[in-house]
Amino acid sequence: MSEEAIQATGSQNVATAAPVAASANFLDAISEEYRNDPSIKSFTNVNDMAKTLVHAQRLIGAEKIPLPGKTATDEDWANVWSRLGRPQSPKEYSVKLDGVPFAESELEGFRQSAFEAGLNNRQVERIAKFLEDTVTGANAARSEMVEKAVYEGEQELRQDFGQAFNQRMTMALNAATQLLGDVSFLDEIQLSDGRMLGDHPQIVRMFVKLAEQIGEDQLLGETSELIMTPQEASQRIAEMTRRDSPYWDKLHPEHDTYVAEVLRLRDYA
Repeated sequence: MSEEAIQATGSQNVATAAPVAASANFLDAISEEYRNDPSIKSFTNVNDMAKTLVHAQRLIGAEKIPLPGKTATDEDWANVWSRLGRPQSPKEYSVKLDGVPFAESELEGFRQSAFEAGLNNRQVERIAKFLEDTVTGANAARSEMVEKAVYEGEQELRQDFGQAFNQRMTMALNAATQLLGDVSFLDEIQLSDGRMLGDHPQIVRMFVKLAEQIGEDQLLGETSELIMTPQEASQRIAEMTRRDSPYWDKLHPEHDTYVAEVLRLRDYA
């Protein structure tokens, strides 16, 4: 290879490597007046600097809303809120609160408060959605609590009355009707746990006791024979199985009768 060719090749390699070195030290090409500025020194390559410059230019051309100062009037803030999307009047808010039991007057108050706070329609819709979801969730939780309380109360009475449950419930209703006449209030007065008054076990037991005191013959619709509750059956079993009763004496003429009756009573106990 000729010396001229070698020189040409060498000069070509140098020319190719030069941009890399310049790219690695691109800050050297910037005037010292700006090179040491913190906003410039943070860049590591030309592309990042160019990207920042482009974004800055776009922001310069964007519409800006100046914030009022400390001495701003309500009119100054009203202008800002209008430019941010607040409607011209509270009535223009498209608020839907299907799951929230708001009266129309309360809904108007909500719109007025949102207007005075400078909210746009999108913000109000978000707040309304939050309120609706919160109330819906609370209602669902309360319904579940009420159902649980009613179920537990019924199970408590079923355990107390056993096979006599349906009969005792009928007796309680008949006694309440005979004594009070109109018993609709039992299904209208709501207790703190959500149950109606007539669902509370203590109320049912009270009317059952009253029914027993009135007597089955005086209660319309009562059967002629009362079904024993578990407690009544247990008490009767205890009486029939005393140590001195025929239950323990196989030679006693009533022994078999006692044994058979105790076996029957155990079905109720």
